[in-house]
Amino acid sequence: MKARKRLTREESKELTRLRLIEAAERLFIRRGFDDASVEEISEMAGYSRGAFYSNFDNKEQVFLAVIDRRRPKALDDILQRVSEPVERIAAVRNWFANQWRLKDFIALRMEFSRRAFRDRSVRAHLAEVLRQELETYSASVGRFLCAKDEVAAERPEIVVLVLLAVALGLGILAVDTDPEREHMYAEAAALVFDRMTVSQLSHLGQLQC
Repeated sequence: MKARKRLTREESKELTRLRLIEAAERLFIRRGFDDASVEEISEMAGYSRGAFYSNFDNKEQVFLAVIDRRRPKALDDILQRVSEPVERIAAVRNWFANQWRLKDFIALRMEFSRRAFRDRSVRAHLAEVLRQELETYSASVGRFLCAKDEVAAERPEIVVLVLLAVALGLGILAVDTDPEREHMYAEAAALVFDRMTVSQLSHLGQLQC
Protein backbone atom coordinates (compact mmCIF):
# COMPACT_ATOMS: atom_id res chain seq x y z
CA MET A 1 0.00 0.00 0.00
CA LYS A 2 1.39 3.36 -1.04
CA ALA A 3 2.14 5.65 1.92
CA ARG A 4 0.17 8.86 2.05
CA LYS A 5 2.25 11.91 1.20
CA ARG A 6 3.06 13.98 4.28
CA LEU A 7 1.64 17.50 4.04
CA THR A 8 3.98 20.42 4.28
CA ARG A 9 3.36 22.98 7.02
CA GLU A 10 1.86 25.37 4.48
CA GLU A 11 -0.40 22.66 2.98
CA SER A 12 -1.57 21.63 6.45
CA LYS A 13 -2.40 25.22 7.34
CA GLU A 14 -4.32 25.68 4.09
CA LEU A 15 -6.28 22.47 4.72
CA THR A 16 -7.16 23.65 8.23
CA ARG A 17 -8.32 26.99 6.85
CA LEU A 18 -10.44 25.30 4.17
CA ARG A 19 -12.13 23.00 6.68
CA LEU A 20 -12.92 25.93 8.96
CA ILE A 21 -14.44 27.84 6.02
CA GLU A 22 -16.55 24.83 5.01
CA ALA A 23 -17.77 24.31 8.59
CA ALA A 24 -18.57 28.02 8.94
CA GLU A 25 -20.54 27.97 5.69
CA ARG A 26 -22.70 25.05 6.85
CA LEU A 27 -23.40 26.70 10.19
CA PHE A 28 -24.09 30.14 8.74
CA ILE A 29 -26.62 28.66 6.30
CA ARG A 30 -28.22 26.45 8.95
CA ARG A 31 -28.29 28.85 11.91
CA GLY A 32 -27.41 32.31 10.69
CA PHE A 33 -24.37 34.44 11.44
CA ASP A 34 -25.33 35.56 14.94
CA ASP A 35 -26.23 32.10 16.25
CA ALA A 36 -23.15 30.32 14.91
CA SER A 37 -20.30 30.52 17.42
CA VAL A 38 -16.55 30.25 16.92
CA GLU A 39 -16.62 27.20 19.22
CA GLU A 40 -19.19 25.45 17.03
CA ILE A 41 -17.35 26.27 13.82
CA SER A 42 -14.11 24.94 15.28
CA GLU A 43 -15.75 21.79 16.63
CA MET A 44 -17.54 21.02 13.37
CA ALA A 45 -14.25 21.40 11.49
CA GLY A 46 -12.50 19.15 14.01
CA TYR A 47 -10.23 21.81 15.50
CA SER A 48 -9.82 23.95 18.59
CA ARG A 49 -10.57 27.65 19.07
CA GLY A 50 -6.83 28.20 18.84
CA ALA A 51 -6.80 26.78 15.31
CA PHE A 52 -9.64 29.12 14.37
CA TYR A 53 -7.90 32.22 15.69
CA SER A 54 -4.63 31.28 14.04
CA ASN A 55 -6.46 31.56 10.72
CA PHE A 56 -9.11 34.23 11.33
CA ASP A 57 -9.39 37.24 13.61
CA ASN A 58 -13.15 36.88 14.10
CA LYS A 59 -16.40 35.54 12.62
CA GLU A 60 -16.67 38.43 10.18
CA GLN A 61 -13.37 37.45 8.61
CA VAL A 62 -14.35 33.81 8.13
CA PHE A 63 -17.69 34.98 6.74
CA LEU A 64 -15.86 37.01 4.11
CA ALA A 65 -13.79 33.92 3.30
CA VAL A 66 -17.03 31.95 2.84
CA ILE A 67 -18.44 34.62 0.53
CA ASP A 68 -15.20 34.76 -1.46
CA ARG A 69 -15.14 30.95 -1.82
CA ARG A 70 -18.75 30.79 -2.95
CA ARG A 71 -18.48 33.74 -5.30
CA PRO A 72 -19.58 32.67 -8.81
CA LYS A 73 -16.84 31.84 -11.29
CA ALA A 74 -15.48 34.86 -13.12
CA LEU A 75 -16.75 35.40 -16.63
CA ASP A 76 -13.24 35.33 -18.09
CA ASP A 77 -13.07 31.58 -17.43
CA ILE A 78 -16.19 31.13 -19.53
CA LEU A 79 -15.23 33.54 -22.30
CA GLN A 80 -11.86 31.85 -22.81
CA ARG A 81 -13.69 28.82 -24.21
CA VAL A 82 -15.49 30.73 -26.97
CA SER A 83 -14.33 33.31 -29.47
CA GLU A 84 -17.27 33.99 -31.79
CA PRO A 85 -19.38 37.05 -30.80
CA VAL A 86 -22.68 35.15 -30.94
CA GLU A 87 -21.29 32.32 -28.80
CA ARG A 88 -19.88 34.80 -26.30
CA ILE A 89 -23.19 36.57 -25.91
CA ALA A 90 -24.96 33.23 -25.44
CA ALA A 91 -22.40 32.12 -22.82
CA VAL A 92 -22.60 35.35 -20.82
CA ARG A 93 -26.39 35.41 -21.09
CA ASN A 94 -26.65 31.86 -19.79
CA TRP A 95 -24.24 32.63 -16.95
CA PHE A 96 -26.20 35.60 -15.69
CA ALA A 97 -29.57 33.95 -16.28
CA ASN A 98 -28.67 31.19 -13.84
CA GLN A 99 -27.06 33.16 -11.00
CA TRP A 100 -30.40 33.28 -9.15
CA ARG A 101 -30.15 29.50 -8.67
CA LEU A 102 -27.24 29.95 -6.21
CA LYS A 103 -29.70 30.22 -3.33
CA ASP A 104 -27.33 29.24 -0.52
CA PHE A 105 -24.89 31.89 -1.67
CA ILE A 106 -27.69 34.46 -1.91
CA ALA A 107 -28.87 33.52 1.60
CA LEU A 108 -25.35 34.12 2.90
CA ARG A 109 -25.20 37.52 1.26
CA MET A 110 -28.55 38.46 2.75
CA GLU A 111 -27.31 37.40 6.17
CA PHE A 112 -24.17 39.51 5.85
CA SER A 113 -26.11 42.47 4.44
CA ARG A 114 -28.49 42.36 7.39
CA ARG A 115 -25.56 42.52 9.77
CA ALA A 116 -23.91 45.27 7.75
CA PHE A 117 -26.84 47.61 8.39
CA ARG A 118 -26.06 47.40 12.13
CA ASP A 119 -22.26 47.30 12.08
CA ARG A 120 -20.11 49.92 10.33
CA SER A 121 -17.03 47.68 10.09
CA VAL A 122 -19.07 44.87 8.52
CA ARG A 123 -20.58 47.42 6.14
CA ALA A 124 -17.08 48.38 5.03
CA HIS A 125 -16.22 44.71 4.42
CA LEU A 126 -19.38 44.19 2.39
CA ALA A 127 -18.73 47.32 0.34
CA GLU A 128 -15.28 45.95 -0.50
CA VAL A 129 -16.79 42.60 -1.57
CA LEU A 130 -19.17 44.42 -3.91
CA ARG A 131 -16.38 46.64 -5.23
CA GLN A 132 -14.30 43.58 -6.10
CA GLU A 133 -17.25 41.88 -7.78
CA LEU A 134 -18.09 44.90 -9.89
CA GLU A 135 -14.44 45.34 -10.85
CA THR A 136 -14.00 41.68 -11.80
CA TYR A 137 -17.24 41.25 -13.72
CA SER A 138 -17.11 44.70 -15.31
CA ALA A 139 -13.70 43.94 -16.79
CA SER A 140 -15.14 40.82 -18.41
CA VAL A 141 -18.31 42.54 -19.59
CA GLY A 142 -16.29 45.48 -20.89
CA ARG A 143 -14.36 43.11 -23.16
CA PHE A 144 -17.53 41.29 -24.12
CA LEU A 145 -19.51 44.44 -24.93
CA CYS A 146 -16.79 46.19 -26.85
CA ALA A 147 -18.71 48.44 -29.23
CA LYS A 148 -17.84 52.13 -28.98
CA ASP A 149 -20.02 54.99 -27.69
CA GLU A 150 -22.54 52.61 -26.10
CA VAL A 151 -23.70 52.83 -22.49
CA ALA A 152 -22.86 49.18 -21.89
CA ALA A 153 -19.36 49.58 -23.28
CA GLU A 154 -18.60 52.83 -21.47
CA ARG A 155 -20.16 51.91 -18.13
CA PRO A 156 -20.06 48.10 -17.87
CA GLU A 157 -20.22 48.38 -14.08
CA ILE A 158 -23.77 49.75 -14.41
CA VAL A 159 -24.78 46.76 -16.52
CA VAL A 160 -23.18 44.38 -14.02
CA LEU A 161 -24.78 46.13 -11.04
CA VAL A 162 -28.24 45.77 -12.57
CA LEU A 163 -27.70 42.14 -13.50
CA LEU A 164 -26.36 41.24 -10.04
CA ALA A 165 -29.29 43.00 -8.40
CA VAL A 166 -31.74 41.08 -10.58
CA ALA A 167 -30.01 37.77 -9.82
CA LEU A 168 -30.10 38.40 -6.07
CA GLY A 169 -33.71 39.56 -6.19
CA LEU A 170 -34.87 36.57 -8.19
CA GLY A 171 -32.96 34.24 -5.88
CA ILE A 172 -34.86 35.69 -2.91
CA LEU A 173 -38.24 35.41 -4.64
CA ALA A 174 -37.49 31.86 -5.77
CA VAL A 175 -36.37 30.63 -2.34
CA ASP A 176 -39.21 28.09 -2.19
CA THR A 177 -40.37 27.89 -5.77
CA ASP A 178 -42.23 25.05 -7.42
CA PRO A 179 -39.70 23.43 -9.80
CA GLU A 180 -42.30 23.64 -12.56
CA ARG A 181 -42.21 27.44 -12.34
CA GLU A 182 -38.44 27.81 -12.27
CA HIS A 183 -38.42 28.57 -15.98
CA MET A 184 -40.15 31.88 -15.17
CA TYR A 185 -37.17 33.05 -13.14
CA ALA A 186 -34.66 31.96 -15.76
CA GLU A 187 -36.69 33.74 -18.44
CA ALA A 188 -36.96 36.89 -16.32
CA ALA A 189 -33.18 37.00 -15.79
CA ALA A 190 -32.56 36.42 -19.50
CA LEU A 191 -35.06 39.15 -20.39
CA VAL A 192 -33.24 41.72 -18.25
CA PHE A 193 -29.92 40.68 -19.77
CA ASP A 194 -31.36 41.12 -23.29
CA ARG A 195 -32.77 44.55 -22.47
CA MET A 196 -29.49 45.70 -20.93
CA THR A 197 -27.46 44.59 -23.94
CA VAL A 198 -29.96 45.06 -26.78
CA SER A 199 -27.86 47.75 -28.46
CA GLN A 200 -24.95 45.33 -28.56
CA LEU A 201 -27.02 42.50 -29.97
CA SER A 202 -28.03 44.70 -32.88
CA HIS A 203 -24.36 45.32 -33.73
CA LEU A 204 -23.08 41.77 -33.70
CA GLY A 205 -21.52 42.17 -37.09
CA GLN A 206 -19.34 44.97 -35.75
CA LEU A 207 -18.11 43.23 -32.62
CA GLN A 208 -14.40 42.41 -32.62
CA CYS A 209 -13.92 41.25 -28.97
